[in-house]
Amino acid sequence: MTTHDTQFESGLDDGKAALVDALRDALGENLRDVWVLDQQTQQPLYLREDVADRIEDVDVERYLDNERYGFVTRQTYNRLHYSEFRYTHRGFDTWELFRTFVADDDAQVGVVVGVDADGTNYDFGALTDAVHDLAGEYGVAAFAPAADEGA
Repeated sequence: MTTHDTQFESGLDDGKAALVDALRDALGENLRDVWVLDQQTQQPLYLREDVADRIEDVDVERYLDNERYGFVTRQTYNRLHYSEFRYTHRGFDTWELFRTFVADDDAQVGVVVGVDADGTNYDFGALTDAVHDLAGEYGVAAFAPAADEGA
């Protein structure tokens, strides 16, 4: 297994730090990046150094704008189906994306997580439960991106 240096945004509050810690505990070195977003802004919470190098020339904000469509599709699926929409999983050739949303009456926050595609069968249901449990403990607003952060 390869050891990677990591970059953490300085000054993460308790809720965001707990989120990153829970994802690191669940995914280990396979965790590539963690972002939170609302309808207007985003904030990186964790970025592995090799991933940071790869995305230097990528318009991350444009990419995350695409993930914001999940705010709408989540509502659509919840209206169309008898069960609640919980998460999205997408597979790419070298990595996988996991996205879930936490919401309460006042806030909606998307959590976007990248993991290595190495044949591991990730339990995205359990990751969703962990994210939602933390949102219940700290409050959804604790995951909201800081206004002055961004890609």
